Amino acid sequence: MTMKNEERNLSWERELEGRLRHLPVALRCYDVTDSTNTRAKEYVLAGERGAAVFAANTQTAGRGRMGRSFFSPKDTGIYLSLLIPVEGPLAGAVSLTSGAAVAVARAIAAVTGIEVSIKWVNDLYYRGRKVCGILAESFVWEDVRYVILGVGVNLDTEDFPEELRERAGSLLKKNEGDRLSLTVSMIEHLYEMMTESGSESWIEEYRSRSMVLGQPIVYWIDGEACYGQAVAIEEDGALVVLRENGERERLSSGEITLRVTENKGGCAHE
Repeated sequence: MTMKNEERNLSWERELEGRLRHLPVALRCYDVTDSTNTRAKEYVLAGERGAAVFAANTQTAGRGRMGRSFFSPKDTGIYLSLLIPVEGPLAGAVSLTSGAAVAVARAIAAVTGIEVSIKWVNDLYYRGRKVCGILAESFVWEDVRYVILGVGVNLDTEDFPEELRERAGSLLKKNEGDRLSLTVSMIEHLYEMMTESGSESWIEEYRSRSMVLGQPIVYWIDGEACYGQAVAIEEDGALVVLRENGERERLSSGEITLRVTENKGGCAHE
């Protein structure tokens, strides 16, 4: 259920509507919500249909991958979800998230001139710090499959919780950027990516923006830490890892960390 104190921000909706008339999407904007991805799913369950965008000034329970939360302080970031019905076969979660990462990177470059890097699979980095996270979800309702792409961008966030201070960052200095223009650009690029026919339009750019290719990494399989080198990204966004023993492993899900120490090439219990 929607939070009792949630109210639509109609003035913000009207601003976005004026900039997005060329796209067939409904808009729902909030000052406060628990999660824009949750609002998107409730929209369908309530009987609404078609593509829609949900945006908030702050989230009280923003969600990231692997069950993590996403820090979403008021007025310092862009927190939105694109809901879209999908016809035909659905790309895997890694492919969807990878495509969304390229779309957001393009939007950021178009509005700010800033070029960000991508850490497999869903994080955008700028000056060595994470500035954006992406969560792709899908579900079927009344024989229609829907995809939700949730995006959180630290636009000019300054005060991070202690556990995030060493790795989180922001794109811009305080009050330096045009939040509305970047929001519009993100929606346009995400919608374009979701309505294109395949990964050929973005996979090369995803590879060129990768900050992990050629780098030693650690990843986890069944609770074991495994070590190798990221050597390729396949057409569907899967990561190929080369271990020192010569074996190759294909990762289509999970989490990786860049290593600054010597590659070990095997697996070890953490």
